[in-house]
Amino acid sequence: MPSSFRRWAPTVTAVLAVLAAAPGCRAASTTDEMARPLTDEQAGAACRRDLAELNGEIADRLEQRFVARDGDGQIRVYVSEPDERISTCRLGASGVEETFATRTDDGPQDKIIFYGGADAVLKAHLLIGRLPARASSITASLPSGATLTGSTDRDLFLIWAPGTAVGGARLTARATDGTTITTATAPGLGT
Repeated sequence: MPSSFRRWAPTVTAVLAVLAAAPGCRAASTTDEMARPLTDEQAGAACRRDLAELNGEIADRLEQRFVARDGDGQIRVYVSEPDERISTCRLGASGVEETFATRTDDGPQDKIIFYGGADAVLKAHLLIGRLPARASSITASLPSGATLTGSTDRDLFLIWAPGTAVGGARLTARATDGTTITTATAPGLGT
């Protein structure tokens, strides 16, 4: 064994022992341990960090309005009404995959209003926007032929279809009694 190795071996061994004993530092024994899904708290914290960077000084005013889950994936939607800002955070098993933000738009009260443009529709497979007045539910007929019922929170709606095209979907907003209030076609060509 070369003398230089013998001289450094105890030091390297000591450093490795310190690192192994340090809080938060450990080697995973399997790939499954490394790919553990995020807890709800970890996912929320990861989104908040990325959204703080994206939204700057208004980040503290963002209110979480939706959390939609699909397997290990999820999307979280945050709104700052005073700033007319809506932000989304899409996560996978290992953390944040994509965030984007856009301005909200008042638009006509009797129409379905879409937020997020191509970022939402084409990249995140997401339809998000404002419900028309008097609407209590919304459905989307996707280009694939599937029909999804959206989530609603006060005046907002969310339809998330991971891995499925939502561009060009036909949305129908309905009143509490089931009558159709209005319909709209989602932006995009569906990819």
